[in-house]
Amino acid sequence: MHPAWKKRRFFELHLAWLIQGPKGYELLFKVNPYSLYPTREEALEAAKGLLRERLDQDPRVGKGKAPVLLSEEDRARFLALLETGKALLPLDRYALLGEVVEVEERLLHKAPFRDESNVLLSLKGLFVRLLYTPLNDPEGESQEVARGPLEVLPEGIRVGDFLLRIPPETPIEGLAYEEAFFHLGEGRYYLYAL
Repeated sequence: MHPAWKKRRFFELHLAWLIQGPKGYELLFKVNPYSLYPTREEALEAAKGLLRERLDQDPRVGKGKAPVLLSEEDRARFLALLETGKALLPLDRYALLGEVVEVEERLLHKAPFRDESNVLLSLKGLFVRLLYTPLNDPEGESQEVARGPLEVLPEGIRVGDFLLRIPPETPIEGLAYEEAFFHLGEGRYYLYAL
């Protein structure tokens, strides 16, 4: 296993608005996108930064608006709870939920095809699906090109009976043991383990 493919320890920050339902609180919306930090302290600092503003949903996640504005006292109480690992702050019919959770994740990795850290090598021998999307057709849908065990050859890849030549300098990006994607010619290829 190449060191770039290993899972690493991170701290993930979750912030979400909940609403009172018939059986207790239910998710209204998640405030922030997938957020990983190297240390617990950095995750808590990020939470402090978010709490200085309105807790509307990050546009990368959706368009939800904060149902309640927090007072300074609410913010201080929420942060104090969050420092213990998990915070639930009831606010009328709503509640703000937050937690900092330790997780192990692989990071997105990018390397040229000929590089030994190329994530296609982590998928070698696995049963995969290869999709192609034309770049010049923004509404074009991905089409399955091949499905089968992946072979990584010096000149490219073979998926089942389909051979795709890949120049050595082609950047390959992806998550080891899960997926890889790259641009080639007039299209984008996406390959993932089944």
